[in-house]
Amino acid sequence: MTTATINQNMTVREIMTLVPAAADIMIEYGLHCFSCSVGGVETLAEGCQMHGFDTDTVEALVEDINCALGQAPKRPQELTITADAARGIHKIASAEGNDGQILVVTLDEQGAFCLEFQEKPLLGDMEFTNPDVAEVRIFASVLTLSRIGGATIDVREGRFKLDMPEEGGCCKGTEESCGCTEDHS
Repeated sequence: MTTATINQNMTVREIMTLVPAAADIMIEYGLHCFSCSVGGVETLAEGCQMHGFDTDTVEALVEDINCALGQAPKRPQELTITADAARGIHKIASAEGNDGQILVVTLDEQGAFCLEFQEKPLLGDMEFTNPDVAEVRIFASVLTLSRIGGATIDVREGRFKLDMPEEGGCCKGTEESCGCTEDHS
């Protein structure tokens, strides 16, 4: 299995979504980019540069965030796609002329997970399908799965939903905090 890691070229918003504990670590370093309106578009390296961090400090920050990522509760490296969701995705792909393209679980501008059509997956992305609609292929990175692994992609009331598992991987009710919330839709 490939190890998921954060790097300084990721946006602050990406890091915050994938490693909620990064907020506390950034505060310890005197970096408040996660609450800044620019934090969604600037990379961690750019934020650190704006605050006068030297290379060693940036590397230490990234190392500390990756340490927090490694200590987060482990999630299954899988996604389930319901048949209804797969049929809905296939219908949208056909209507938009995206037949043959894949979907990738990615982050949108607000830092929420979404599905995006692409020609091909990135190196190391894992593939998920529903056996009833096998032509719908969804890919996710190991890093994304470290946050949402074990989730189910479904469709209800005309909207696609990412349903997080109730047990085994989420920290609700434990002393370890991954930053999850009660509302996972």
